[in-house]
This record gives sequence, C-alpha cells and structure tokens, in this order.
Amino acid sequence: MGESNEQAASGEVKSTATLSAGEGLFDSPSQIAARRLALEALNADGIPFVIAGAYALREYTGLFRDTKDLDVFCKRDDARRVLASLARIGFRVELTDALWLAKGFAEDGEFVDVIFSSGNGVAEVDDRWFARARRGLVLGIPALLAPPEEIIWSKAYVMERERYDGADVQHLVRHCAQTMDWRYLIWRLGEHPEVLLAHLMLFRFSFPGEKDKVPDWVLDQLIVSSRRPSSSHERTLCRGTLLSSVQYEMDLQEGLRDARPEEVASWRTFRGH
Repeated sequence: MGESNEQAASGEVKSTATLSAGEGLFDSPSQIAARRLALEALNADGIPFVIAGAYALREYTGLFRDTKDLDVFCKRDDARRVLASLARIGFRVELTDALWLAKGFAEDGEFVDVIFSSGNGVAEVDDRWFARARRGLVLGIPALLAPPEEIIWSKAYVMERERYDGADVQHLVRHCAQTMDWRYLIWRLGEHPEVLLAHLMLFRFSFPGEKDKVPDWVLDQLIVSSRRPSSSHERTLCRGTLLSSVQYEMDLQEGLRDARPEEVASWRTFRGH
C-alpha cells in the first residue's frame, strides 16, 4: 500500500507541491468550500486517494484551466468508502458508471468525480498510483497528487470527437520529461506502444525546439515494439474502441473484434455508446 494523505501532511512522501485556494483555477467560493469539505472528510476517514485532473496538471505544467469539478482517484475497492465519506458530510452520491466513475454532489450542485479506472477499462487505479504519488496542498488541504506517468497513462487513450487529452499529455511530457520514469511509462502502456509513440511524435511536432527532452532510446524502443508483426489474434482486432467509444462502431459492425475488455464492451453496447 502506498502512502496516506496524513503522510502527505507530515512530509513523508515524494516531492513537494503546493496549490493555494483558487490559484489560477478560477474557483468560485462555493466550489472551494465544497471541494475543501470533501478533501477534509476523506482525510478524516483515512481513505487512500490521489488528486489528478486540473489541479495536478496545474502543479506539474503551470497550465491554468477552469475546472468544473475535483477529480479524486482511488482504487476500485475503496470507491464505496469514498462515497460513504462524502455522504456523511451531506453530499448526494451516485455510482455513475460501474466500470469507472462515481460522483458526489454538494447541496449547491458542486460535485466531485470519484474515478477508479478509465472508461475503456485499461487504466485501473492500483497501488502504484500511491507508491509513486507526490505530496501537495490542494486548496490548502494535504493531499497526494497522482504521478505524471499515471496521468499520462489514463489520458493517452482519450481521443473522442468531443474530448481529446493529447495536449495534456504533451504538456506533461514537456514539463516533466527530466524526472519522468520512461521505463515505467513504457511498461504502463504495455501492449500498446503505438499509443505512447503517437503522443511523443506529436510532442516533437508541437515543440520542435524541445525534441531532445524525450531520450532517443525511448523512441527507438517504441518504434521497434510497434513494428513487430501482427499476431493471428490481432488481424481481426479493432483497438480503436480503446481510443473512442463510438467512432469505431462501423468497423465492429463489419466484423472486427472489440479490443476492450469483455465487460466494458458489453456494458457500452447495453448503454448504447
């Protein structure tokens, strides 16, 4: 098990990050109050969680973004504990999507996202998120920040028509490359080296004067892995569904197999997206 948020307060975990209330994130007083209340409750109940989303991105990259919610990441087995903690302080809670997402709503409508996986079933929150977390203050409350490598892993597959997280990935690479654990990140992407390679090539395109921030050996390894011959299993596979839940439906209808885990694909089909 990784470090707790109490340890974040005592200075026993990696690195240091500070985020002042409303610093560059355009939080309204009601947003700040609801989010602080949620963080305090989770700390008081001793529930392991890390913060990602706009707050972590602000710390790692300096990117200012108006955020509609607070993204609390936890392990799947802890999600109900998080919801119970939020319910205890008066939040209305719901299991929005049993595959990856729950929510807690304050009385004034402000809400917290409770995330324990990704919508495609790939980026499941596990103990490594906590072992590699960095301590910080979010709105003045001690909290652990999700590591850049895990944030990249969870964002790398988000390529919907209405949402694309590639710019976030590129900015994390730009600002965290020197401390990035590249071997770990390659391992995290596992059997999908093409996804990481695509983002790194786009980084080189977006920031041509900073190409050397990504070590040559990283690109070399990803290129070699990406060029391996397709297996017989892969020849009828569509991995596009890992990038977008709807934009590859035609290919599935033509007979290609869905690369998403069976429970994810079945649930998405049942819900109509």
